[in-house]
Amino acid sequence: MTPLRMISGPREAKPGNKVFSSEPLPLDFLGEYQVNIKGKLDKVTSHEINATGLSFSASLNDGQLDLQSSASEINGGSGSFKMHLGVIEDRLSASATGTFRNLQGDLIQASFPRSGYLDLVSSGNSEAELAANINGIVYLELGKGPMIYGDLMLLTADVATSALGALIPGADKRQPKLECGVTLGRFKDGIGVTPYGYAMRTNQANLVGQISLNLKKELLQMNFSSSSRKGVGLSFGNVFSNTVEVEGPLSDPKVVPNATGLLWRGWAAVLTGGLSVVGESVLKRALASENPCKSVQKEIRKGICGTSKPGANSPMVCPPG
Repeated sequence: MTPLRMISGPREAKPGNKVFSSEPLPLDFLGEYQVNIKGKLDKVTSHEINATGLSFSASLNDGQLDLQSSASEINGGSGSFKMHLGVIEDRLSASATGTFRNLQGDLIQASFPRSGYLDLVSSGNSEAELAANINGIVYLELGKGPMIYGDLMLLTADVATSALGALIPGADKRQPKLECGVTLGRFKDGIGVTPYGYAMRTNQANLVGQISLNLKKELLQMNFSSSSRKGVGLSFGNVFSNTVEVEGPLSDPKVVPNATGLLWRGWAAVLTGGLSVVGESVLKRALASENPCKSVQKEIRKGICGTSKPGANSPMVCPPG
């Protein structure tokens, strides 16, 4: 079945298993109300969020909704967010930008911090249409902390456990410690890729790979290669190098056994919609480097900073100096 899979790719999610609803969004309220709200809160505490110094504003006028919020401290970090919604010719237009630094995912169980930047636009009259028309970028950095499998982007805890267990011998029995992670996702008409790759570093291994998302068909493909870190007390018997692929519908991706290539082949060019990605040699060098996160981050900044591309004006993506 392997040659057939390389030609056809994973199957599209069935209608009953779709992540994004095709039900029409209720847009009437945008034209029915006129609202202006502005406020500040000293502290907000719940099971999901712990924030201080929270400020927010909302303006709904003539069918145009603008939202802004920021917090000096939220879940151990900080963040700011802007969103615009409007109806143009009976179609919802949406845009969102935001920056966050050192956010913790779970307030009860300590995890790794997340920092990032997003700049996205879309249009449509349902969740599915909005997802299928997304354009923009999402940049993500991961910091030091326990690697909680359920917190890994796009993967369920079971799939993450299987994938990391194959990439890092013994990871399914002893939780790895994450030291860093970095990637940038670029979206064009609902299709997203990591054009500069994806890198993670744990206390045992370096990992690099690529991610592809087709939000029109709700398909995911992730490919990771790992290698044991040099100088971490490894003997000849526990030096390793492995490759794992995860693919399938967003609602139910699976680990593909016996992955053989660093980057996926064949039909991947169709899945990525022709968006360019870094060559295999670049990721091989990152995998063999002392710190693959720095290698991939260098490629991101080389491709983005000093250009007119989305993200070039973000201090998170392109630090000043």
